[in-house]
Amino acid sequence: MKILFVTSSSDMGYWLAELTHPYWLLSERGCEIDFASPAGGKVKYDPMSDPFSENSWEADDLVSKGFLTDKSLVGRLFSTIAFKDVDPTQYDAIHIVGGGGAAVDLFPNEDMAKLLEHFWSEGKIVGAICHGSIALANNPARVAGRRATGFSRAEDAQVEALYGNDFIPYWPQVEMEKAGIVYSASTELGIKVVVDGKLITGQNQKAASEYSIAFIHLLFGNDVVVTV
Repeated sequence: MKILFVTSSSDMGYWLAELTHPYWLLSERGCEIDFASPAGGKVKYDPMSDPFSENSWEADDLVSKGFLTDKSLVGRLFSTIAFKDVDPTQYDAIHIVGGGGAAVDLFPNEDMAKLLEHFWSEGKIVGAICHGSIALANNPARVAGRRATGFSRAEDAQVEALYGNDFIPYWPQVEMEKAGIVYSASTELGIKVVVDGKLITGQNQKAASEYSIAFIHLLFGNDVVVTV
């Protein structure tokens, strides 16, 4: 299986756990992963998602710690593929990484819409987490009536209390609902994953591991957990 990971190119950056947790679990299952972004080249992660940074929100994120200590992995985020150079026919699924940057340059974005249209039209898996879920709103005809989650308006209000009301230009919940998505969320910074057919979404960074495991089950078409 080959998976396309999409991240923001904006200076606000992506959230590490929402990239590293899916990368770890999918690569462990033998998936080949490529990274893409609107502009291509180097992409940045939000410093608050760095478990090694001062006052990190993710100081206990062992997965991201492991990723960051592997120079070959970190180096791959210096040469992401530009959207214009992506051949979507090469991929079995797409994963859209969150972080505030996704709400800056992944919506509205015509190139993102074109990429997603391929995955929708070919019946492939579409996954998004946290602010990355806002990218789904680029294709309202495809998502209207579908069930999904993402960073909630209440959660964005918490972040705005720290960073100001101009934290991001668009709110995932608001834009998803405008596109006709049947949005739902857990409590603020609660864990929620929604699977609707071949669409899978995670609410926030806290759901990164659960989202990744559900993604694997959806991708490989089997449930490794047996109840007796």
